[in-house]
This record gives sequence, C-alpha cells and structure tokens, in this order.
Amino acid sequence: MTTFEIITQSSADDPAIYRLRGVIDAAAKSHMDSLLAINKSAILDFTEVSRINSMGLAILLNILKQLHGNRLPIAVEGMNRMTAMLFKMTGLNQYLTNHAAAPEVAHVTLTTASSMQNSPSPKTPSRNDHWRFSVSLQERAQLEGWYFLNTHLQKKWGRSIRLEPHFGALEQSDTAPSDSADIVFASPFAVCELIQMGFSPLLVPCANPEEAVVICRKNDERTTFSQFSRPKVITDRMDSYAYLLGRLLMDESGFSSDSANYLFVGNDIKSVQMLLRSMGDIAILPRQTFYGLSSITQDELKVMDESQTDFAYHALCLSSHRRSDATAIINLFISLQDEIKGQEILRGLGIRGWREPASEEINMLTAVYQKYVG
Repeated sequence: MTTFEIITQSSADDPAIYRLRGVIDAAAKSHMDSLLAINKSAILDFTEVSRINSMGLAILLNILKQLHGNRLPIAVEGMNRMTAMLFKMTGLNQYLTNHAAAPEVAHVTLTTASSMQNSPSPKTPSRNDHWRFSVSLQERAQLEGWYFLNTHLQKKWGRSIRLEPHFGALEQSDTAPSDSADIVFASPFAVCELIQMGFSPLLVPCANPEEAVVICRKNDERTTFSQFSRPKVITDRMDSYAYLLGRLLMDESGFSSDSANYLFVGNDIKSVQMLLRSMGDIAILPRQTFYGLSSITQDELKVMDESQTDFAYHALCLSSHRRSDATAIINLFISLQDEIKGQEILRGLGIRGWREPASEEINMLTAVYQKYVG
C-alpha cells in the first residue's frame, strides 16, 4: 500500500500551505478529503508528489470544485511537467487562482453513454441471436486465451458469440469491421474512434497502462528535442496511441511535434532496427516494447522522454444497439476474477481482472486523440 501524507503549514495572515507527499491515488482519498476543511486561501505544494493516477485526479477534481464553490482561492506550486500536463488535460486548472502559469489546452467534454443517445449508430447491427466480438490482440500469444474466454462467456451467458481476432497477420478477410460488431476489445486509439461512432467504453483490464517512450541512439550527442531542427521520427503506425503520446511529450517539452517528419514502418521492432541503422533521428515506442528489448539493444539507445499518464488502456466497448445489455456484460466479465476457471483464463490473457474506467481516464484519452486526430 502506497504511503501518502499531507503536511500543513499555516499562519494567521499568509495563505496556508499544504505539502502533499507520496502517490495520489484511491488509497490517498481519506487524507485528501481533509483538504475539504480548508477555510482560507491556500497553496497546494506538489513538490514531493511522485505520481497522480486517474483516481487521484478524480479526487482532486471533486475537492477543487467544492473549494472553488466556496470561493476559496487555491493555488498550486511544485508540479512536475507530467502533473501539470494532466491538470491541463482534465480542466483542473480552471479551479486554481494561478492556472495562467500553465496555459490550458483545449478541454474535451467527456462523451458518456448517457450523452450518446443522438450519436450515429454503428453499421449493420448483428442479429439478436448472434453476437460479434471483435478483439484487438495486444500480443499474438493471447489468441488461445481469447478463444477460451469466448467459449466460457457463451456457456455462462447462453448466447452465441462469434470471436473475431485482429492482430497483424491474424487479420481475417471474412471478419466484420469493428464498427459493426456488438462488443469490441480495442486499442486506446480505436476506443476514441468507437466513442465517436456511438460505442460505450464499459471495462478496461486490470493491467499496466499503455505509455510511450521516446528514444534516440546512445551515441547521438543531442539530448533534448529542442536540439533537433526537423527530426525524422520513426514509429509503428499513425493509429498507435504510443505515437500520440510521443507527440504529446514533445509538445509539452516546448518542442512543436508538427515540425517533425514521421515515418510509419508498421512494426515497433523495425522502428528500433531502423533507428540503430541511422535511418532516423528519434523513435517512439510503447513502453512495454522498449523495456522488453534485450539489455544489449537497450545499451545502444537512450531515453529522451517517457510518459506516465496512467490513462491509456485497451477497453471493452459496447455498441449503442446493445446498450440495454451493458450491466449484464459488465457483471459477466467482472465475475471472471471470482471463479477458478475465470482466473485461469485471465492469467492466459496476462491480466488480473476487469474494472470500469474512471471518467477522467476516458476524458484524457479523448483529449489526446482530439488534439492530434480531431
């Protein structure tokens, strides 16, 4: 369990200073709620905050909203670049008196199931007696696990479900497009597209979030983005969320990602190989891919920047024409972690279970997508 504490420094005339220390997450809520007792102008010092996840942001949002409603001037200081970026993306800055110190990016309103009533319906709804389950595999090794899961779901639910896996060479010409499926397990980038089509994100896996690492060759003397005039950036695909996070890192460092040339090579390992052969200046990789490289390969590279946003996950999304079944599907997937067979299937997929995503996670996911894709 993560340790979190708040150290208070107050005087009669000056603003009270609250020094936050540790990780702000769900476990920190009881400590964070003590801030609701603030009754004068205050400064929240984030210097010793090591990390804030999406649940921590939700807690902060609720607290700052209430203090703002009480007309109490609240300022912040000591935020690192990643925390400042998350504040801007979630709109938390609007409740701070010194928000101008960190210009706010365009805030994106969260698209929720209740606000999708007038959204365009997905194409070609499947028959009531037949469900299409489109799955974007995170790794090829997961294919068997998804077939086991699909069989288990059919037995428990008593409905016919057709599994349609997608991953590189596993793409099947006879599978329906994701936007005509009933349930879709999609990458973060595709989740944003599906939301625009009227899908509702129901669940995300209990697993590590997807983050990006921006790297260059170790023998390259340049260490910051500003030292590149018009770099050639190698990455997997334009529809990779790592690519969007990589661009976000560049822009938040003060370097305009629009000034770079992008080369999409269709494979993360190929991106590394081309970078090492000096066929580009920078590469953007998923964090999992980079830290999965051999130590020999990693020794030839250096990390220029790395995201720690904690909001990009694959997600299980439901078509708008199946919305009445949302609760049943959520319960079906979450119950897997309480069953011996379900636990075995989850281990095969490399996840611990399922949980409902926080609205802040979907909000930030959508904000990055809108910023670079629109």
